[in-house]
Amino acid sequence: MPSMIIAADKSLTVTNKLPKENINSDYIKIGYYHKFKYISYLSFDISNIPSNAKILNAELILFKTNNFYEGNNKKLIIYQLKDYFSSYTTYDNRPKIKKDIKETFCPFTSKVYVAVDITKFVLLWAKSKSICTGIMLTSKSDCLLSSFASSKNDDSYNYPFIKLKYKTYCKNCCSEKVTIREVNVKGTVSPESKYEAVVDVQVKRHKSNDIENYYITDEYDNSSGIKPLHIDKNYKVVIIPKERKGDTEEVHLYGSYKEDKKM
Repeated sequence: MPSMIIAADKSLTVTNKLPKENINSDYIKIGYYHKFKYISYLSFDISNIPSNAKILNAELILFKTNNFYEGNNKKLIIYQLKDYFSSYTTYDNRPKIKKDIKETFCPFTSKVYVAVDITKFVLLWAKSKSICTGIMLTSKSDCLLSSFASSKNDDSYNYPFIKLKYKTYCKNCCSEKVTIREVNVKGTVSPESKYEAVVDVQVKRHKSNDIENYYITDEYDNSSGIKPLHIDKNYKVVIIPKERKGDTEEVHLYGSYKEDKKM
């Protein structure tokens, strides 16, 4: 099943502590600290989703920060944005939301990240190209402050991202409109563990110098194995639009263990 990662291209936090300013830092904050409310925004560029894709599942991945508060069992809320946000957005002029399109989630898990099902948001974005591809993260007044890595985090592996699973329904995926790049992945997964792998085909367009990233993700499950699991697998990465003369490619392979190995 094809999958891709869509990293947040913008993030921002606003608070009534600084009603005419904003916080554009390594972290986003959500909740309440003393009497002050913190709201955060994320934006995503979904232009790399193939036009012939049928979206099956979309998860928002948020990475906790060192000062993430573990003692609160309250839920956070995600809303669909009506308007875009920018570096000029403040608490006093924050964008409007669609109150009927929301998702609640509990951020307090044992993992270093939080996964939230936002399939209904991404389906809406894909169907209507005119809709804002942004979300607001907020909470009720009884929720203490939570902190996650932002799109400006020093470590790009901690950026918020959407993990998208889809299938294509066209019969001519190898037409002249796309490039199909085959990538081979070899490696070893330790016993009693799971590894989340990412294949990133980076294309630099000759005419514009724009850099585009095309992702495939996979999970190698060796959680029940007592010996190392050897990986030798081929993936087909769909590049849209088709590569032209002068375009260049770089392939990056990275990932992380999804769960701690058993002791």
